Formats: sequence, structure tokens, C-alpha cells
Amino acid sequence: MPEPFGLREAADCGMFAQNLMLSLTAEGLASCPQTALSFNADLVRDVLDIPPENKLLFGISFGYEDAEDPANRCRTQRAPLGECIRFYD
Repeated sequence: MPEPFGLREAADCGMFAQNLMLSLTAEGLASCPQTALSFNADLVRDVLDIPPENKLLFGISFGYEDAEDPANRCRTQRAPLGECIRFYD
């Protein structure tokens, strides 16, 4: 994301990423957002020749899921919908 952009544009990137990941799922591929990329942003910039004025928000790993791998069987609890969303009419 270019340097002058801020929170609103970062939200746009997140929505794009969500749609990309849903599209990958529709095509039979698994994906995982990699926000730890920010810990190695300079290394990633060097390898991929990304100008320093671009912020790196995250990466996305994708491929074919190995459902038998223990890491892919981990499930976390989710908060009930009522704790996360408020509907107004």
C-alpha cells in the first residue's frame, strides 16, 4: 500500500484479501493470511524488489490443504454472534 494512504485504504486491502481468499476456496485451494510479514518487511521488500514507500500489510499463503496434518485440524472457539454484531432496524 503506498505510503500516503491510511486506515481506509488498509480496510480496502483487507476486503480485497478476504474476497481473494474466498475465491481461492471456491477453486479448491486453501489460504492463510500472514500478518507476521510485518516482522520481516525489509527482507520481503528486498527479495520482491518492493519500493520502501510501500507499506506491507500482510501476505497470503495458499495451496492445497493437507487435512491430515494436525495444524490443519486446529479449531478455535468463536464468540457468539450477539457479542460481535448489533443489528438495527
